[in-house]
Amino acid sequence: MNIVIYGNEKLLMKQQLAKLKKKYHTDEENMSFIVYYLNETSMSEILSDALTPPFLSEYKMIVLRQPLFLTSEKQKEISEEDIIAFIDYLAHDNPTTIFVIYHDVMNFDKRKKAVKALRKYAKFYEIEKVNRHDLYKLAREAIKKREAIINDDALNLLLERTGDDLEAVSNQVEKLCLYTKNIQIQDVNRLVSRPIEENVFALTNAILSHDLSQVSFIYHDLMISNHEPIALIALIAYSLRNLYQVKLLERKGYSDKEMVSILGLNPRAVYPIRMNAKKFEIDDLLYKLHQLSELDVKIKTGMIDKKKGLELFLMLI
Repeated sequence: MNIVIYGNEKLLMKQQLAKLKKKYHTDEENMSFIVYYLNETSMSEILSDALTPPFLSEYKMIVLRQPLFLTSEKQKEISEEDIIAFIDYLAHDNPTTIFVIYHDVMNFDKRKKAVKALRKYAKFYEIEKVNRHDLYKLAREAIKKREAIINDDALNLLLERTGDDLEAVSNQVEKLCLYTKNIQIQDVNRLVSRPIEENVFALTNAILSHDLSQVSFIYHDLMISNHEPIALIALIAYSLRNLYQVKLLERKGYSDKEMVSILGLNPRAVYPIRMNAKKFEIDDLLYKLHQLSELDVKIKTGMIDKKKGLELFLMLI
């Protein structure tokens, strides 16, 4: 049997795999559950194992993770002969092997023969991101299940800090419910760290507002969390670029929907970026982007240390 677990909601994907393991009574202990990666094991070995009958169990489950050859990316570990063998196995699979293709990014290339073969010979479990309304409902249910309560403000802050990640919401709910059975906004503030994007958004605003004390506070917070200076520079530049591009498109009369299409932004992100951009001058945004571009060149050519370079940029706002 061939199965595809495919999507971008990691927690639900893990749960689906766990259900299948339970259904077919497969586990690691009796060697009836095996996970493979193509950068560690060749396709021929994986398919050979799939064709081998299970030992001391009715079924065995083989999980192939990160199958990049099914996307538009190149996977150097796999040849054209491997892909032909893979397709042939799908068409003539071993009935005692549950062959699971597991991929947690929704980027299969529909044009590829192997993907078309999967559509023909495999059962698909496509698991998309949970929407905001359902996420809100699931979080409340999880808290209630743990005999705890949460007020609306605290729940809204929790979802802001965890984003659209159901697994992150689940982990934070567990932590909050262990801490208190009556979750208030101050509890979420204390226990749930702000996502790096939120910190960078606040840092960008502080830079553009020339608020050195706020810049120092946020930067210190980011350093405690061990964020790489190079990654922070890239995120600050991305945040500034979004502000600049949205401001420019708004001047030209584009709607939020059109901006989403042109810039590839999250639809929920455009409105706050547009409102935020109103506070700043377009020339100032361009100047800061130019400074970051120069800093990037200096770091890459060894003219300045990455951490010192970022700190100097922040101090000279």
